[in-house]
Amino acid sequence: MSGADERSISETKVAGAEHVDRDVAKVVHADGTIDYIDARAVGGDLEEMPLGYFMSVQFIGTLTAQCLASICAYLGWVLPANTLALINADLGNSPNINWVATVWTLGSCIGFLLVGRLSDLFGRKWMVQATTGLGLVGCIIGGCAQNIEMLIVANLFNGLAAAGQLSFGIVMGELVPNKFRGPVVTLIFLSSMPFAVFGPVIARALYNNTASRWRWSYFLGIIFSAVTLVLYQFLYHPPSYEQLHVAGKSKWQAVKEIDFMGIFLFVAGCVLFLIGLSWGGTSYPWASAQTLCTLFIGLATLAAFVVWEGKFCKVQPLMPPRLFRNKGFVGIVLIATFPPFGANSPFFQQAVAAMSYYSLTILWPLIISTLYTTDIMEIGWQSSVVGGGVLLGQVLGGFGISYIPKVKLQTIIASVLVMAFLTPLAAITPDTHSMTIAFGVLGLVAIGYVDNIAFPGVTLVWEPQDIGLATGVMGSLRALGGAVAQAMYVNVLNNKLGENIPAYVAPAATGAGLPASSLKALFAGIAASGDLSAVPGASPAVLAAVSAALRRAYQESFKIVFFCTIPFSVILIAASFIVPNMEKFLHLNVAKRLQGHVGQDGEAAAAAAAAGTGSGSGTEAGATSVPMEPVRQAEKRQEQGVPAEQQV
Repeated sequence: MSGADERSISETKVAGAEHVDRDVAKVVHADGTIDYIDARAVGGDLEEMPLGYFMSVQFIGTLTAQCLASICAYLGWVLPANTLALINADLGNSPNINWVATVWTLGSCIGFLLVGRLSDLFGRKWMVQATTGLGLVGCIIGGCAQNIEMLIVANLFNGLAAAGQLSFGIVMGELVPNKFRGPVVTLIFLSSMPFAVFGPVIARALYNNTASRWRWSYFLGIIFSAVTLVLYQFLYHPPSYEQLHVAGKSKWQAVKEIDFMGIFLFVAGCVLFLIGLSWGGTSYPWASAQTLCTLFIGLATLAAFVVWEGKFCKVQPLMPPRLFRNKGFVGIVLIATFPPFGANSPFFQQAVAAMSYYSLTILWPLIISTLYTTDIMEIGWQSSVVGGGVLLGQVLGGFGISYIPKVKLQTIIASVLVMAFLTPLAAITPDTHSMTIAFGVLGLVAIGYVDNIAFPGVTLVWEPQDIGLATGVMGSLRALGGAVAQAMYVNVLNNKLGENIPAYVAPAATGAGLPASSLKALFAGIAASGDLSAVPGASPAVLAAVSAALRRAYQESFKIVFFCTIPFSVILIAASFIVPNMEKFLHLNVAKRLQGHVGQDGEAAAAAAAAGTGSGSGTEAGATSVPMEPVRQAEKRQEQGVPAEQQV
């Protein structure tokens, strides 16, 4: 509790509307709000934790639930994303297929900030249960989808759910010592390895070898979500609302003081802006009134949100402007948002990094299928480069932040490597298959490394009472960054293909003997399914010439896309210079502890409860004070110089 006021972390008795007689710690939130936390909710130093606490059923069950929730996020997005073209063909080739990806990004963008902020204020349990329930509903709808519109609804639910499913940096971060947050996050990343790395292969194998084909991605999500809900319900017992706000407002009072105007402006701005991005160059031209008005109104609404939060909000703001006074936090958010091709399982790669992962998830299978192979399983295996490279980097980064000094230097080196390995992919050709795979893997490892510096790092530079808010802000901005990158890269690719396919294919086809009168049918076949057998005059020689010309057109178009990564790489490198070193944050303090009979203290707690002095969060008069050792340990760390950067 090092963010609490130095003079007020003590054996304080708080008198409110009703008598309270128990030990509390005073904490100050990032927005300046003061709260008193029940000392029993505070973890304390590692040596003060109950014997067997970290091997208890409750702790292991909570960790398992987080691992399964992370897997659910992959099942709700990564597997379907790798078979979208197959799903679209199965459901009737809808022109709305792009909305499947758009609404997932929209849901996650909105969800991260809401989940992070509200779980800080009202407690974590109900929030993770609610988002897991949304994921369950989303997978049920997806598994039963009879058209693309139902799939769009499913992915909106799954996007919102991902905000809670991927919040393990918050849930587990506050339950383990700061020193071990990186390794614990890494462990959860590793639990998702089968789907994170081999998701493309699994998705295609399910499509080829099961009667329900792609629907099994959602069926698996239903199974994992149900198990996760059970584990959360019976084994995850974080501090309650009453413990987080001793003698404070009632829940209903707190609900009435939620920043509803901020939520409205943020949600409306994100919806309009992301819809405008999705329309541009697809449903409507970029210069059309529909696209420009939607984009500008969305941006204006987001600007109004910023003004409201800074000038007019009279309650606890959804995104306190004071948050951005922390330079280290700003640096972490930037590196999370700007890697040229963003890293992330659905959420894992932060803002800069997210610009790579989100886009490569879509583009990499296209690169493989258009330049190197058309075999569906080969495409799946070679698409595993994206998840595999990022995961390897995340493992290295997770241990690097905790056990290797000078995180700033680590981040700078990794950021330089991102640019060094991704930019040369602008030289991609059908003859550079090995180079493409090798440089792609190395670049993605560097992105993953940056990602897992940001993911646990954002929970270290702010105090425990605000790590949900800090993580939520980063997650939302990262999702917005990923959406912008995806729209930019896809539109650049589509525009260049619109120029290059006619420029290379038409002369190649007519030169091989195709009548000029058949060019219209040829381009229609290319745009539709790629089946050119019905094109008049399409001899084997013509088809071979067209195939070679298409590869050349894609090759030249991909070059421009990779050139577009350079500005984001430069921003990433610049942002890495303001990422703080983490040594001063890596103490052995545990922010919060699970409630109930956890560890060796269980029998004593049970006996106390039987005697009427249990460790619950009741506020009855005459309740006996518990030892204040965890709070004293926090005070001692402040006296020893716990960094001021963590304090508001």
